[in-house]
Amino acid sequence: MIRWKYLLFIPIYLPVIGCAALFTEQEYVLIEQPVDEKAVFYGMIFSMPEKADVRKIVLLGRGKTQNIEIYVRDKRNRWEPKKKIPGGIRFPYEIFLIAETDAIKIIKPTTTGTGHIDTVQFYTITDKKEENK
Repeated sequence: MIRWKYLLFIPIYLPVIGCAALFTEQEYVLIEQPVDEKAVFYGMIFSMPEKADVRKIVLLGRGKTQNIEIYVRDKRNRWEPKKKIPGGIRFPYEIFLIAETDAIKIIKPTTTGTGHIDTVQFYTITDKKEENK
């Protein structure tokens, strides 16, 4: 009977412990790696020299564009679809995702829209250090 008491407390405390990680303050930091750009059919490939934990992509450009698809290269060097933005977007535009990769492909399958992507920035997260002085 004593064992059952401990099992009853697990569903109560497990969500509390998991939610504590969600409430820690985090901030986005620009990934400081050189990014190589390569033009491919319908889009661009942005590659880094080593894998990074990408949490946010910021598209900088001009005008308005539509139908953007984001692909991430996985461990087997295959392109995995991550995000599809079917509507029109205006720049700057932020895309939130979770990916550990060394390359991201941005595809614009249609030519609708007058916009052009000039720069792509990749961000990761770090824990905010609180200073109590």
